[in-house]
Amino acid sequence: MLKKTILFGTLFVLLFANTAFAYDVQLQPFKDEEQDYAKDPIYTLSALGIINGYEDQTYRPNDDLSREAFIKLLVMAGKIESKAALGSTPVDVAKDRWSAPYIAAVYERKWLDSLLDQEGLLHPAQTITREEVAMLVGKSLLESESETVRQQWLTTDWKKEQVVRGFKDSSKINEAMKPYVYYAVHRGIMEGDQIGFNPKESLIRKQAAAVIYRLIDKRIAEQKIDFTGYYALASYPAIKQMSKLSHVILGWSNLSYSAPGTASLNISSTVNRVPDGFEEVIATANAAQITKELMVFYDGANLKEFLQDESAKKTFIASLLSTLKDPAYSFTGVSIDFEGLKEAGSAVSYTQFLQELKGQLGSLTLSVAVPPIYYYKGYDLKEIGKLADTVILMAYDFTHNESLLPSAPLPLVNDAVITALQLIPKEKLVLGISKQANQWITQSGVTGPVLKPAIADVEKRLAMPGVNTTWDMPYFLKKASFADDRGSHVLYYEDSQSIAKKIWLAKFYDLNAVSLWFMGNYTASDWERIGEQAAK
Repeated sequence: MLKKTILFGTLFVLLFANTAFAYDVQLQPFKDEEQDYAKDPIYTLSALGIINGYEDQTYRPNDDLSREAFIKLLVMAGKIESKAALGSTPVDVAKDRWSAPYIAAVYERKWLDSLLDQEGLLHPAQTITREEVAMLVGKSLLESESETVRQQWLTTDWKKEQVVRGFKDSSKINEAMKPYVYYAVHRGIMEGDQIGFNPKESLIRKQAAAVIYRLIDKRIAEQKIDFTGYYALASYPAIKQMSKLSHVILGWSNLSYSAPGTASLNISSTVNRVPDGFEEVIATANAAQITKELMVFYDGANLKEFLQDESAKKTFIASLLSTLKDPAYSFTGVSIDFEGLKEAGSAVSYTQFLQELKGQLGSLTLSVAVPPIYYYKGYDLKEIGKLADTVILMAYDFTHNESLLPSAPLPLVNDAVITALQLIPKEKLVLGISKQANQWITQSGVTGPVLKPAIADVEKRLAMPGVNTTWDMPYFLKKASFADDRGSHVLYYEDSQSIAKKIWLAKFYDLNAVSLWFMGNYTASDWERIGEQAAK
């Protein structure tokens, strides 16, 4: 689906279909990565674009961090926006300074008061200390509390926390900062050691990543999210999992368009067809009290011709409405998944088709599945976002043979989400996850084309001896390697841990939901993770 990549630090452009593309994200490990507590926070925040490395592909985890650099991390992690168009800043922070927008966002909230000297100077390039970090974190956390809770803490409760913690160097903590420092400690964002809190100690880059990650994770841990399941192909084993969903999309139809002038909805003679015993599926969804959309799939080479064929569109919509309104199914809406529109010229005709369909749906809902638009230009995300009730972002199939790039590395998923959010309200955007594996086999120095083994086969292979598995960063996917008579194998797998990370990402951006393609592929372990996060 998507055809571009980058190696961190230096941009490498690959050519596909006579077009140059490049992903401006980190897809290689840092050369100086450390196997310690900060590895997951560093790579997670890097995937989100909150932290960056250097041009020599290092992160320099033990370097000191400046005040302005930490403020930037805090603002980005909290998605804090300046209330004023041109927010005010301390006198030593010029409007054109790189950090000015971030500093303005917290300055107007009075988070920086205890950092300013008598002349009102921030000294933004000065190394930040642990107490300063804790103060900023504490203020950010308290701002989200009620006024009653905030005042109770600032007047009384912080003193109790000080006694409980018993830091030996408590007297060295700046008095004005103490209530906020102890709130950061109280919430588990920062902690001391056997010596104390070490308030004047410099904060290094890997510690900053750990602090910011904990801050985000605390917020996300308290959130739940809706799940949309695709009941398609071989999904009957997962029928009982509908109770964990808020929505189900039934993959039971295709657009049929073989000649100009006419088209119809095919629900009986393709792989996406109404299954025997569909009544049980409908009854289960109804019992779970979830919405039921009918998915209409099409990826034919003549899709762009269909979108310009007025007569065919008219007969197709009539055919679709007939099925949608059939009481045997009790559909609550339709989900359109038309794939392969690469040319920008198709965007207008596709939007027009969706407008015509939407105008006839009445109370039925409309969801639209879209690919990331790096390579597929036939999807006007802004207009689709206006028309659709929900937009499902298929943030996968980035697979690339030559570089062994798997389907859905977290940095590319994040980049696709950020791009989509520039055009689609977060309240409508659904993060699509595809449960799949990508496998490459190399024999005699020649690597074959990517394979997509069945999930059941992958699970069996992973349980066999001689398989080496790792948690691959920055992809955030399970990586397995093994050898047999076919050659040496490399396999990337969307397992329950990587699925959980993508759910975490969707919650970070406050997206509408997460969709699961397709329900039958998800394992018991996956469903357990989903159940833990489900809003239902």
